[in-house]
Amino acid sequence: MKKHKPLGLVLFFTLPFPLLAQVNWKQPESIDVKKTRVSTASGQAVVVTANPLASDAALQTLKDGGTAMDAVISAQTVLAVVEPQSSGLGGGSFLLYWDQANKSLYALDGRETASAQVEEDMWITSDGKVSPWLQATRSPSSIGVPGTTALLWDGHQQFGRLAWSTNFKKSIHLAKDGFIPSPRLLKSISLAKTLGINHSQAFRSLYLPNGSLPMKKIPFRNEELASTLSKLAKGGVNEFYRGEIANKLISDLHLPQNEAVKTITHDDLANYQVQKRNPICRKYKSWEICSFPPPSGGGVAVLQALGTYEFLSKKGWPKETANNWHLLAESMRFADADRSHWIGDPIDWPVPIKGLLEDNYIKKRAAAIKVNTATLRPLPGEPKGSKFLNLASQPRTSGGGTTHIVVVDMDGNIASYTSSVETVFGSRNLSGGMVLNNQLTDFSFLSNVSGKPIANRIRANKRPMSSMAPVIVFRDNRPVLAVGSPGGWLIPHYITNALIGALDLKLSPKEVVSQKLLSVQPKYTVLEKNGNWSKANSNIPKQLKSLGHQIKYTSFSSGLAIIKWHKGNWYGAADPRREGKAVSLQAEKKH
Repeated sequence: MKKHKPLGLVLFFTLPFPLLAQVNWKQPESIDVKKTRVSTASGQAVVVTANPLASDAALQTLKDGGTAMDAVISAQTVLAVVEPQSSGLGGGSFLLYWDQANKSLYALDGRETASAQVEEDMWITSDGKVSPWLQATRSPSSIGVPGTTALLWDGHQQFGRLAWSTNFKKSIHLAKDGFIPSPRLLKSISLAKTLGINHSQAFRSLYLPNGSLPMKKIPFRNEELASTLSKLAKGGVNEFYRGEIANKLISDLHLPQNEAVKTITHDDLANYQVQKRNPICRKYKSWEICSFPPPSGGGVAVLQALGTYEFLSKKGWPKETANNWHLLAESMRFADADRSHWIGDPIDWPVPIKGLLEDNYIKKRAAAIKVNTATLRPLPGEPKGSKFLNLASQPRTSGGGTTHIVVVDMDGNIASYTSSVETVFGSRNLSGGMVLNNQLTDFSFLSNVSGKPIANRIRANKRPMSSMAPVIVFRDNRPVLAVGSPGGWLIPHYITNALIGALDLKLSPKEVVSQKLLSVQPKYTVLEKNGNWSKANSNIPKQLKSLGHQIKYTSFSSGLAIIKWHKGNWYGAADPRREGKAVSLQAEKKH
């Protein structure tokens, strides 16, 4: 087995910097807790999640002999209790899984689906205007058929080792007996109140009892969720989609006040299926980068941005650091133009995925980028397979209530898993203590523009385009890195930043999650405002402006979770912008 041989160092990003983020409804997963320490761990098995309780639960699962899949189930069910603003059983997920014994990579799609009842003009008001996004997120019509539970079940059937019910013990205990709410959870409850909770008595009763936030030092309990988890642990997936949990979910959604709202039905739940997808992979220098295919647009964007950046940088590394940032910003902006235009659920339109990722097309996209001038609002390209697709582009989507988990177990199995409820606390509707997603607002609110259909238009039984992009990286046919992040539309930006840091710059996971981040909008280049720029890079904003970039500063909502193989061990780190924790196991020494 060949070991990871790092490439030479190239000056590009700054090294670790102090972080001070703030809650911002446009970046719903930001946090205003001062945190400069990065949680790291190393060993033969490593877990990184967005919450210490979830990481500890997953680690115990590995100690008990569970696989990476068992650890994901333990972590996700705990996150449903302690980080409900980001993910849970009422949401959807993507899983990229490396089966070490079979040397095979799998992609399981547990994305939510639209009800069979939806109509393409559901977000158009009676006077022909587009519904306000915030208003739409509160409606039961925004709730897609949850897929996370089905994904966890299917993954367990294929990759699990411990009993299904065993993986629920910690989450049931925490929901029933309580846990001390984290600062981020309390901030997220306040943010949910700002986004709108008057439509949900269940939310107000649970998370704002007597109109006040839960006490900081008093265990917070969710007994309804404990009951739901117990039923699911005992009854399995049928309990969720056809049993008591399903009955309560439909009953809660079809209340008298929702009579005129079209939302999911018993048939929608019973008909839900996890889709087994083919991972998409592309060579990047000496590595093979693998991610998730459509309906994810995030995976395509990561591979396109890296490919474009590679072709541009083959001309030689520019001496000025700002030029590297310029080339990366342009690569991401051009990739964004393509995902806004071509990506949707392939059951509706054939996505020209092969054309979007082939070398000749990437070269053409790179050739359209000006080395010394920013291109604002680039147009989508014309990949092979798109000749008869007369589509229109959609605007960027909002949201960001998402989490990421990475696990490598003692046998070398790896899970890179992203899960979401869409915005903070999803729709803020609850059932059985579960937060219900608002994932259907990830569809384009307009179905067409000037008579041209939008690939991500809403249709019955369709899955909305996602930005989630779990990644596993290979070198010499063996996995050497796994990474992912929450962050809504910006997810592929964060991951592209991380991959260049980890691979090109051979940064440690700790340095990767601590580096300054770069993002883009159609008209703007967005820089992280927190912390101080190093002396070497203090002129970067000014230099980017001289290249035509319009600069914005913001507090980014990344939650990177990364593991990297190096010299016989796995090293993991959790993004310090959140409350994550990395934990590990070492193999016992043989005497």
